[in-house]
Amino acid sequence: MLPNFPKPVPEDDKPVNRTVKVDDGLYQYLVDVSVREADLLKALRRETAQYHMARMQLSPEVGQLLALLVKLQAPKKLLEIGVFTGYSTLSMAMAMPEEANLIAIEKKQMWLDIATRYLTEANVMDRVTTHCDKAIPVMKSLLETQAETFDFIFIDADKKNLVEYYHLSKKLLRSGGCMAIDNTLWWGNVADPSFTDQDTCIVRELNTTIHQDQAVDVSLIPIGDGLTLIRKK
Repeated sequence: MLPNFPKPVPEDDKPVNRTVKVDDGLYQYLVDVSVREADLLKALRRETAQYHMARMQLSPEVGQLLALLVKLQAPKKLLEIGVFTGYSTLSMAMAMPEEANLIAIEKKQMWLDIATRYLTEANVMDRVTTHCDKAIPVMKSLLETQAETFDFIFIDADKKNLVEYYHLSKKLLRSGGCMAIDNTLWWGNVADPSFTDQDTCIVRELNTTIHQDQAVDVSLIPIGDGLTLIRKK
C-alpha cells in the first residue's frame, strides 16, 4: 500500500503557458508573416486614416481573422452591427460564399457611403444589404420574421447598447451559428479597476454576461482590441 503523502498546494492558479505579451516588434513580426491584406482593403484603411475617428477601424489582422472564420463556416446569412467605413464588411463580403448575403447596419450615412463605394468596387454589393439606422430597431424588425436564422453575426458598434446587441443577436443566431464581438478588452481598461467610465463598465458587464451564459461556447482572443468568439449551442 502506497503511503498517503499530502498533495502539493500550488502557490496560485495562474497558467504556466500564458498568452505572450505583444510589444511593437512582435506585433510587426506578426503582421509581416501572417497578414495578407488585399489592395482594396489597404486602400480603404489608408483612406480611413485621414479621419479623426480612424482608431475605430478594424486592424488588418482582425479583418483577416474575420475573413478566415467566414471561410471556415461558409455562412449563408450574415449580420453586421456597426459598419464604420466598411473594413470588416468588405473583409467578410469578399470571403463569404457566392450564395451568401450580408445585412450591414450603420447609423451614419457618411461612413456607409465610403463602405458602399468599396463594396461596389469589389463587386460584392449585390450580396450586401445596408441599413442606415440605429441597430436595435432594425434587429427587432428582423426578429419578427428571421429569428434563429443567421449563421454569422459581427458586432462592432457603440458600447452603450452592447449588452442589448448581444441578447438580440443570440435570438437572431441559429443553433451552431457564430458571433464575433470586437473591442472586448477595450484598450486594456477592463482589467484596471480605476477605469469606471460608462463604456468600460458596459464592456465588463458584457464579458461577465457571456462568461456566465451556459447557452454558448466562448473564447476571448487578445487580438486587436480584444475579439470574443461565440458559438450558440
